[in-house]
Formats: sequence, structure tokens, C-alpha cells
Amino acid sequence: MRATLGEEATLTMSATHRLLRFGVYELNLDTEDLRKTGTLIKLPPQPFRLLALLASHSGQVVTREEIKKILWGEETYVDFEHGMNKCIKQIRAVLSDRHTRPLYIETIPRHGYRFLLPVTAKTVLAPPARVKESSSGIPPDLAEIIRARVAAGKAAAAEAAKPDTDIVLGGAAEQSARVEEEAGSNRWMWMGLGGLVVLVVIVLVIYWIVSK
Repeated sequence: MRATLGEEATLTMSATHRLLRFGVYELNLDTEDLRKTGTLIKLPPQPFRLLALLASHSGQVVTREEIKKILWGEETYVDFEHGMNKCIKQIRAVLSDRHTRPLYIETIPRHGYRFLLPVTAKTVLAPPARVKESSSGIPPDLAEIIRARVAAGKAAAAEAAKPDTDIVLGGAAEQSARVEEEAGSNRWMWMGLGGLVVLVVIVLVIYWIVSK
């Protein structure tokens, strides 16, 4: 049964890595990484396995037949000699080693190879997993993005539902001004009408006096 993301993280955190160290180099047998003073060096899988095989037998001669049996299998149909020679060249290239004056790998003509430097084997705890499962089952980075977008959507909805205060207040002020304007117009109309009545009364009085 396939482990869940959380179970895989737990397994990774509790796992160990087997290391082989020689000089400034380090081989991680579990991740198949080669590092020089901490810097990762690119080495294809088959040359890495050959280097690991030789380093794990430091000081001993590993025959070509043993290499073929362990790394290529007994019933191989590829050009084993060409493949092994190519692997040795790739290993020497990354280690800056020379077959004429070897520092790491010595060629035993028509027999095999011997790793020259002392090798220290060490087992260390694997680094913690970089990916952790959130309680919702969603990776933390994705969960944070979703939460941010939901919060932004809620804020936008609340802003849209809020009454437009400026428009409401502006409409009330305009309506109040219109009422005051209409009241002023009526007041002047009644004052004018009253003045006209007074004027008519004065004219009638004068006419009555003169006519006597």
C-alpha cells in the first residue's frame, strides 16, 4: 500500500544515509550523490555505483569479473569492457585522477582495480523532508494562497455591500436645498401679493378723498 504524504515525510525524517568519505569527497550511497567539500558533482548512476564499489573495498583489488557480476549481471548482452572502461574514465575525470599516476584508482592490468585512499564509512540521519502535509491535506504553500484569496474575496464582498455614503448624503443635501429654495420662493410670492393689496388700498383711499 502506498504511503501518504505525511507518512512519507515521517519515514524520510527517521531514515538514515550511508556515507563513504575519502579526502575532500563524500559518497551518499542512498541518494547516489557525490560531493566535493559539500558541492554536488554530477556523476551518472553506473559510474557512481562503480566508484562506490571500489571505495567500499579500499585497499583491495576488485576484479573485472566481480564488477561485471555485481553491476552488470552475469547474463549481460552489452559490451561490458567498453562500458566499464567508460565508467572508469568518467570517475577519473570528476576526481581529477590520472591513470599514469593515480591518486584514487589504480589499474591492475588484465585483472581489475584498487581504490588507494583510506575510506571512512559513516551512517547519519537523513535531513528532514522539505514538503510537509497540512492538516487539511493541502500543501502549506497552496493552502496559504487559498486562504489569502478567500480573505480577499470576503473583503471585496463586504466593500460592495457597504452603502455608498457619499451618494446618500449628497442626495439628502440636494433635497434639503430644494425644499429651502421652494419655501423662499413661496415667501417672496406672499410678500409681493401683500404689497399689491396694500398698494390697491392706498390707491382706493386716495381716489375716494379726491372724489369728495
